Amino acid sequence: MRAVLDTNVIVSAVLVRRGNENHVLSAWRSGAFDLILSPQLLEELGRVLSYAKIRDARWMTEAEVFELLGILAEESILVAGQLVVRASRDPTDDKFLAAAIEADADYLVTGDKDLLTLEAYRRVRIVTPAAFRRLLQAR
Repeated sequence: MRAVLDTNVIVSAVLVRRGNENHVLSAWRSGAFDLILSPQLLEELGRVLSYAKIRDARWMTEAEVFELLGILAEESILVAGQLVVRASRDPTDDKFLAAAIEADADYLVTGDKDLLTLEAYRRVRIVTPAAFRRLLQAR
């Protein structure tokens, strides 16, 4: 199974240790699914995780965040990020759909209502972290 995790999912994982998002990220680290990323998604994630308000609220140390970014870059499936998609009512979210289509992903996991309202795009199901966690547990 292949999935794209929206930036908000990974950021929430470093903010809430016992939340659905951290369980999803831990499931990836233990091999439950293949994580899809693109250069644009990695860049956004690095930028957002360095925001002062995120840095001050997270449970991970700076070293742990740096290590996580390295693991994400090395162990995910990295697509080129060259596909252009225009489907979300928020154009800044289209890069997640593009990565999912480019990698033939099964799921896009997000907390973003602009994406969740789509429910699916082409053959990619768009689900919340809680729903994805349930899917993983059912396997």
